[in-house]
Amino acid sequence: MGYFYKEVPDGTYCLTGYEGQAKEIHLPDNITVSILNDKLFKGHTEIETIHLPDTIKQIGGWVFEGCSNLKSITLPNSLEDLWQYAFTRSSIQSITLPGSLNRIISFNFSECNSLETVVIEEGVKEISAWAFKDCKLLKDVYLPKSLTKVHEDAFSGCPMVQIHQA
Repeated sequence: MGYFYKEVPDGTYCLTGYEGQAKEIHLPDNITVSILNDKLFKGHTEIETIHLPDTIKQIGGWVFEGCSNLKSITLPNSLEDLWQYAFTRSSIQSITLPGSLNRIISFNFSECNSLETVVIEEGVKEISAWAFKDCKLLKDVYLPKSLTKVHEDAFSGCPMVQIHQA
């Protein structure tokens, strides 16, 4: 298993590439990783679990797209940005979105056909259109009081969704 990375201006690192076939992913512990670059794990169907350190601030677009066996991930409370299509067509079953995120943008979780439960923690202010588009099994979404805007199409194509307000 190998990672490619580059230093960013604040002295931390951005993971730019991954080569490997591991089912369980642990990020390098010899550097401080703050960014997961676009498409980092895209299409790695062997990945089932990912452990992210509390240093992660940004997860790029398409990072977990097509990770069709990804069942478990814990997002750190340091996460500030989650870009479009980050989890598209992954197999996560439940996710907790930390309050450190300001908003959940379009297509973050589109076509996550195993996703059943979403917990959004206090602090998140907005859910954009199509953020959870076509998550056919999505049943329970728990919203915080901090939300100021939920677009009417945020859960488009989610026929079983039930919204629970804090």
